[in-house]
Amino acid sequence: MIPQADWQGAGIAIAIHACDMRQVQTGFTKLNSPGQFAPLFEQYLMNESLRNNRTAETATAGFNRENSDDEIDILAILNTLWRGKWIIAVCAALGVLAGGYQAYVKSVPMYRAQTVLAAEEKTEQFSPIESMVTGVSASDYQGTQTEIEILQSRKLGHMLVSKLDLMNDPEFGPPDQEEIESPSFSLRAAFRSVLMTVLGVEETDPAPPPSEERIRENVVSNVLGALKIENIEYTVVFTITAVSESAEKAALLADSLAEVYIEDQLQRKFAASEQALVWLSERLADLRADLEASETAAKNFNASIDLVSIETLEGMNRQLKEMRDRSDAKLREAQRAREQLSELEEAVESGERERILAVAKDVALNRAAQNVANGRATDASFDALVEQAVTRKRFELTRLEEQHRALEKSATELAASVEKQSADLVTLQQLEREVEANRLLYESFLVRLRELSIQQGIERADARVISQAVAPNAPFQPRRSLILAVALVAGGFVGIAIFLLRELLHRGFRTARDLETVTGYSVMGQIPLISQRRRSRLVEFILSNPTSTSAEATRNLRTSIELSNLDNPPKIIMMTSCAPGEGKTTTSIMLAHHYAALGGKVLLLEGDIRRRVLNQYFTLDDNKGFVSVLSGDAELKDIILKDERLGIDVLPGENASVSAADLFASAKFGDLLKELRETYDQIIIDTPPVLVVPDARSIALHSDAVILAVKWDSTPASVVQQGIAAVSSGNTRLTGLILTHVNPKGMRRYGYGHDYGAYGYAKSGYYQNS
Repeated sequence: MIPQADWQGAGIAIAIHACDMRQVQTGFTKLNSPGQFAPLFEQYLMNESLRNNRTAETATAGFNRENSDDEIDILAILNTLWRGKWIIAVCAALGVLAGGYQAYVKSVPMYRAQTVLAAEEKTEQFSPIESMVTGVSASDYQGTQTEIEILQSRKLGHMLVSKLDLMNDPEFGPPDQEEIESPSFSLRAAFRSVLMTVLGVEETDPAPPPSEERIRENVVSNVLGALKIENIEYTVVFTITAVSESAEKAALLADSLAEVYIEDQLQRKFAASEQALVWLSERLADLRADLEASETAAKNFNASIDLVSIETLEGMNRQLKEMRDRSDAKLREAQRAREQLSELEEAVESGERERILAVAKDVALNRAAQNVANGRATDASFDALVEQAVTRKRFELTRLEEQHRALEKSATELAASVEKQSADLVTLQQLEREVEANRLLYESFLVRLRELSIQQGIERADARVISQAVAPNAPFQPRRSLILAVALVAGGFVGIAIFLLRELLHRGFRTARDLETVTGYSVMGQIPLISQRRRSRLVEFILSNPTSTSAEATRNLRTSIELSNLDNPPKIIMMTSCAPGEGKTTTSIMLAHHYAALGGKVLLLEGDIRRRVLNQYFTLDDNKGFVSVLSGDAELKDIILKDERLGIDVLPGENASVSAADLFASAKFGDLLKELRETYDQIIIDTPPVLVVPDARSIALHSDAVILAVKWDSTPASVVQQGIAAVSSGNTRLTGLILTHVNPKGMRRYGYGHDYGAYGYAKSGYYQNS
């Protein structure tokens, strides 16, 4: 419980934690008894409950936002950008300055003029000389693109440079000798020079001056870069846009390009006409020779052959077909005769008279067989007749074969004659067709040559100027308002990018709400950064600034620890951190002092015996500490140092030969704490970082409250979570967190100065900082 000796201070601390300024003001004048403190205490409990609920809701909402891929917190983004408003504003202002410099100082006013050129559309020509008047079709995309490329060609660029003498023009021509000898400042050249100096690279010899040809090509490129050719859709109209530093020069460039384009067309037509005349003349002589040669060849071939007419050739083909048909018929007759002879010979060999009669089918044989059967003739006479029949069959077969061979021979001879006549006829026809083709080609070229000779000199260009350029009254660029607007937006975006990058690379926590959201544990206090750098002057600072923001923040921490367990207020309070240098020792000393201010008996125990630092804050006469008490080498009353300035007792540590982790995990250390618990109202133990050595985890087993210090805007979230996991790995529970080394100026710079902790009231002069 809180002693009644300092109800007024406790009430003020609770009111601060409840963020109620009217209660704070009332606390100085009206809080003189516990009865008056009761309503304030009830209000604090209500506010504390609401704050814990908001913390849980914030953590849950944060978790849901992190796990939702489809939701974007616009308000959080705007709030983040608002915190970086000064960075964004400065970058936007710098952008506007850069844009103004570019628009009003560096940029050169440019004028734009436009000439309109129309190409002649294709029409039916009165002569077949298509190369003379080509024209362009409005639907011919390739044709319009070709004309655009011609207008943008380097050939016309050279003609334009010569026509206007642009080699001596300061805008497009080469730089003056003075500019070459004394060039203006270039950031690129300066950076290159510095880089070469840093890298130790020697400057190479300057490049030789460019040749006249190279200079002219550069001038042509500059001129073409100032010209733009466009085609009006669905027409054969082209616009020539010229840009220059002079209004008159812009108009002159556009009109001159149209003129040299038309001149180039006429030159091309004259040259094409001249070339066509020469080529046609030469080709006509060759065609005449080819025609005469083909006529002579046809005539000689016709005289060297005995060629019949086409009708006679057709009759010979019909005769050949008939002869082949007769030959095929004789061949079939001979085949039948051969088969009959074979059957007859087989029947004669068998000696069967009936079979012979059936195969021979001869009336004389049938009659002779009847006579033999009637006895009017002998068998010899019948056999003689059979032999005669066989002989007749053989003779008939021989006759048919000879007729077939004669017909086949005649057909072969006739076919050879027909083939020769056909080949000669085809050759003659080819020669005659070649003669006719050469004659037609010769006559066609002769007609073209006469037409071209007649029409030479009447060529006209395929384009005409329908609107000449007019010198503009005002420049079209720079568009100063647009440049300033773009520079403003670009600067703002650069500022946003810089700020978001800084936020992205940010590793620590800036507000208690962020720390509570990430860890899920309550932040029990926010300790400001103490301006004293030397540790030996900390006690002096605490005593000389009893109402500073750091003092009030420590009282707030003390009250939060007391109210963390109303039934059993913690007596042994362990202070640890994740890494060294997070302010746990300073906070432990200040917390011990403010506990002592309530009238209780307080002990500050140095639990970090590996890296002893309390001797830098207090004057310790002996090198012995509680390790000697545990080993029995010293009495506890002889080791404890009484600091009259802060009103606390200090139990220093000691370099031990045994392991510190084993020492704090021993039963003797637990017995020591039990003995101290009986003597002191509060025991503040300053332990080493929990992620560095395991000492704090062993000490936490004997502690009533475990406080983890987190350095403001420094300790990463992953490290804090590892520290919480390390503390909570055993049978201990983390009581809460504190933010240390909080920089009020930094809080205001990040946009949190008016919303969090006691630092929002510093401007009003409520806290007296020394």
